[in-house]
Amino acid sequence: SLSLSLSLTCYPSLCGLQTSASGASPQVTKEDQDSINTFGRLNNQWHEIQGKIKAKKKYAEDLEDASNELMLADGETVKYSYGWVFVHMTDDLAEEKLQEASEEVEQDITALEGEMADIRSNMDTLKTKLYTKFGSAINLEEE
Repeated sequence: SLSLSLSLTCYPSLCGLQTSASGASPQVTKEDQDSINTFGRLNNQWHEIQGKIKAKKKYAEDLEDASNELMLADGETVKYSYGWVFVHMTDDLAEEKLQEASEEVEQDITALEGEMADIRSNMDTLKTKLYTKFGSAINLEEE
């Protein structure tokens, strides 16, 4: 989980904001708070997408396993799952359906990875901005 140690009404003793040698803490503006909140939302989105990618990759592996099993069918009629229903079809048609599903999953993974890269880029920009202003007084790293 992410540790964000600044809030709009941040007091050093309450929120973990480090004080400088002079005893003054950095001033947290509304814009800073908005940036911190945006960073937190982006971090949550990044983790959600990471979970989706993991599930899609597992599904892609399952499709590959099914395709390998289908090679052993040797011209038999096979049961192909559509949601909760199994449909009887030839192994050639089932192989075609598996190939289409595999291509679709790979496209989904590629799109999600692109979205994840965009989010990471935005997070890095915000992180640089916030660390430039607050230095070690803010922690935006994963724990």
